[in-house]
Amino acid sequence: MKCLRKSKDRQAGFTLVELAIVMIIIGLLIGGILKGQELVANARVTATVAQIKALDGAMSTFVDKYNALPGDMNNSGNRLRGCTGNCATASNGDGQIRTAALGRAMAGGVEEYKAFLHLAAADLISGVDPNRAVAPNGNSPLIVGDDLLATEIGTNGHFRVGYTINGDASGGLGNGTLRAGHYLQLASTANQAVGNANAAYLTPTQASQIDFKLDDGVPTTGNVQPARTVNCIVGTAYNEAAQGAARCALYVRVQG
Repeated sequence: MKCLRKSKDRQAGFTLVELAIVMIIIGLLIGGILKGQELVANARVTATVAQIKALDGAMSTFVDKYNALPGDMNNSGNRLRGCTGNCATASNGDGQIRTAALGRAMAGGVEEYKAFLHLAAADLISGVDPNRAVAPNGNSPLIVGDDLLATEIGTNGHFRVGYTINGDASGGLGNGTLRAGHYLQLASTANQAVGNANAAYLTPTQASQIDFKLDDGVPTTGNVQPARTVNCIVGTAYNEAAQGAARCALYVRVQG
């Protein structure tokens, strides 16, 4: 009986070697999960950069085909098939996608909103509905995926577009901060200006990666710059050490 008891005692539990092997396996699994998450995050950044380039190309194609900018076309209802409601309302045709200051809160009926409707009606993009009828005064909420083109990064992240005459924009960007021209904006919460904290949704690392892929990687210079809100930048660098407490909304120059 004593021999049997000793044999059972020797078989109970794990040895140190077995525990070490289990810990190594767990470590490898955790490392694989984290690496997978990193790869997914990088893929979303790459996909968003591709979206930006595709939108710039779509705008150029629209100009070549219709001799007008999307959103700024003053007879879109007659020239674009399936363009009704807000899509068909006249714009001023002044060569600028602009109803108000760059980075304004979005509302139906303005040129900045109609730009994506025109591109969709021209079959140059998908992801928005050119037949949507949203109240021009903004009483009807704009919906990402119907009214606004979704970005590959982030919940409710979407593109906006607009023009700055003096290089100023919402979010602490005064005259001369940006080059004059048209800018895509990567933001969230359509009823808030890009400079509002609620509209910032990119992490500083995501904003930095987009900046490096499209421009100079410096947040205070060039054709890609963030709104100066929510601790997005520190000095002349993206605040990548403060991911949880920092958010960015980006301006990206197109049609340069």
